[in-house]
Amino acid sequence: MKSTSKLGLIAVLTAMVIAVAFAACTSDPEPTATPIPTATPEPTATPEPTATPEPTHTPTPTVVPYPAVQGIIDPSNRDWPREVELADEVVVIEERPQRVLAYSLGHDEILIALIDPERFAAVGPFAADPAYSNVADQAAGLPTFESGVENVLAAKPDLVLASKYTDVDVINLIKEAGVPVARTALESSSEGNIPNILLIGYMLGVEERALELVAEIEDRLKFVTDQVPPPNNAQRPAVIAVSRYSDSIYAAGSDTTEGGIVEAGGGINASARDGLEGHQVISIESIAAMNPDVILITQPVEYGANEFRDDLLNHPALAEVSAISEDELHVVDGRLYTTLSHWNVRGIEETARLLYPEEFSEVTFEDFEPYSGE
Repeated sequence: MKSTSKLGLIAVLTAMVIAVAFAACTSDPEPTATPIPTATPEPTATPEPTATPEPTHTPTPTVVPYPAVQGIIDPSNRDWPREVELADEVVVIEERPQRVLAYSLGHDEILIALIDPERFAAVGPFAADPAYSNVADQAAGLPTFESGVENVLAAKPDLVLASKYTDVDVINLIKEAGVPVARTALESSSEGNIPNILLIGYMLGVEERALELVAEIEDRLKFVTDQVPPPNNAQRPAVIAVSRYSDSIYAAGSDTTEGGIVEAGGGINASARDGLEGHQVISIESIAAMNPDVILITQPVEYGANEFRDDLLNHPALAEVSAISEDELHVVDGRLYTTLSHWNVRGIEETARLLYPEEFSEVTFEDFEPYSGE
């Protein structure tokens, strides 16, 4: 009886397990999440075809018109050969000069400002002399030539610059040797040298540098002119520029470099006022009669400027002269007062400083720079 009961219980349990298993196998699965439909992308717009760009036009460089200064036949001709008309003669420069030689110190001072040192065939005998030359430092390293046609030709120049003071026979001999000679005017005034600088710049093919130098000259002159009283103004002091050589005293009258510097620097040239023309020998008594407010000694210190000053200070005939009694006797840098180049602008600046110290007390006047590269 007990065995039958156990068997029945096992059978019941077995049936229950089978039923549970069957139920587990047939139960519904967890429903999967319904996917969110993705948006259909808008079709990409087809870009409009771009126009083929026009090629960029490179403008032709503008050539600055060159001033029509006297002597230049065709200032619009910036090629070679070039022609200039000087002293009633046409000079043809076949190509850009590379070995230039000048017969005067004024020309050398201008050339130092315009061209590279390598373009000098030689400089004159005074160019490296600090007593007379404003470019002595720059000229010191350059070859020099002594006077004489044979020495000029030995330097093998391809262009020679001469002035109105150069001997005509010398010029003709150089030309006969096949070397072109350009005889340009060297002027005593700073304004007069402007056309000369432009002419030389054209002949040498350095027009832009010549224009720069001229602009600097004009700016510096205007600066001084704007600060000093106008010509013939009563506020201007009477000034004489004098030097002494071989016991003779020379005064600078009208049409002289020194006289022009005095006037441009704000003074009245007393020598010109009293009728002197050019450089004239005068006496101590003439100085006393002029009674200048200021006396400028323009000869080099190396050649007796200080001794001349002492003699004027101690001469009894000059004791009542305003320049002596008011301590207005000055030894100036003669190189700036006797040059026939743009360096006389520096003389004008220094004269203005002496005559009007209050107006120029805060001003520094710089020397002209040499050429620094093409």
